[in-house]
Amino acid sequence: MSDSQVSARVVYPESDGEPMAETPIHGDVMMDTIFALRRRYADRDDVFIAGNMFFYYEEGNPRASFAPDVFVAFGVSKAKKRRVYKIWEEGRAPHFVLEVTSKKTRLEDEGNKKGLYLRLGVEEYVLFD
Repeated sequence: MSDSQVSARVVYPESDGEPMAETPIHGDVMMDTIFALRRRYADRDDVFIAGNMFFYYEEGNPRASFAPDVFVAFGVSKAKKRRVYKIWEEGRAPHFVLEVTSKKTRLEDEGNKKGLYLRLGVEEYVLFD
């Protein structure tokens, strides 16, 4: 069986059952930022902007994922309908990631996520508190 056949059988979940945001304030920041970025890049078809969407970075490994609060990927079609973002299909990691941090998420945001985003080639990583 080829790698593509194995990968086609792998299930990449769209949700983890967790709420989108820690608090209504957290949710407002995420939605306001997504809205502002979409307005900023409204005239470009090659800028994909999303938030709280599962991002998979290892083909065949659904555990290799994260869901940034907000992300922007240049050179990626915004017209394509997608339920998850797979780096091997899109061809690139996001260029920009914003995490709305909290007491509960700060250590993860400043530690593991920062290292992962650096390894994947995310150019700008912003923590909003």
